[in-house]
Amino acid sequence: MIKSRPSRPLLWPSSSAAALSNPWRSQALRTAPRLRSPLWRWGAIAAMGTPLLVAVGISQGGLSLPLPPCLFRALLGFPAPSCGLTRAFLALARGDWALALSYHLFAPLLMALLGAIVVISAGELLTRRSWLALYRRWLPPATTLSLIALFLGYYALRLWARYMLPLLPWGLEETAIWQHFLTGALAL
Repeated sequence: MIKSRPSRPLLWPSSSAAALSNPWRSQALRTAPRLRSPLWRWGAIAAMGTPLLVAVGISQGGLSLPLPPCLFRALLGFPAPSCGLTRAFLALARGDWALALSYHLFAPLLMALLGAIVVISAGELLTRRSWLALYRRWLPPATTLSLIALFLGYYALRLWARYMLPLLPWGLEETAIWQHFLTGALAL
């Protein structure tokens, strides 16, 4: 006679129908596979949490760190796609959104993404379950590829604005948005 495998314990046990309608208590999360490599989650917390802590430490705590020169720029002679993110993170930690957006338009999104990765990795470590279903639901591959394409398009526009000194048609180069963008691109 073949023995049946015991069912996996529920990640979030519930006894009411209302609890089952909660997206956090979905079937995919309750039966999520066990976390196989927690070391990767600790690495993610360290790698993604460090920039956030350093930005807050420098902006709020008076921490002073000498920032090294950009290796990408030293080797290739032009700014990296992430150029300006350090200064933008520092400005965001101070609460200066306008300055942060002039340094790098994607800084708030990337800072929120870093924070989400830290929280999700900590949640995976606490529950000892993989939350891959959450990753796939909140950031499907098509959305990820679209964000990467937008990021690279923004990078190309910044390089064009920095090195070509473009004149936009219809007097658009005199708009406040373009001037703000151009100030950030020239500050790279």
